[in-house]
Amino acid sequence: MNYLDKLQIKLTALRAKLRQMENEDIDKITQRRIDADMGDDYKENEGAKHVMEQHDIWYIRRVAIKKEIASLKRQMRAL
Repeated sequence: MNYLDKLQIKLTALRAKLRQMENEDIDKITQRRIDADMGDDYKENEGAKHVMEQHDIWYIRRVAIKKEIASLKRQMRAL
């Protein structure tokens, strides 16, 4: 197995993780937002604050995975 094959396997795994995050994980966060009753006063609602923090962490992880995918694509093109 050469370096390009290893990059391809890693790229496939990252794409699968990103797909899961964008489909399943965001649905869970959305349901939690609904359950936390995020109305106009969500800044005073501790449950809603926690959900928003989870959403922010989810977004940061999503962006990091997208950057890593782009980096792998650049490496693969260079080969």
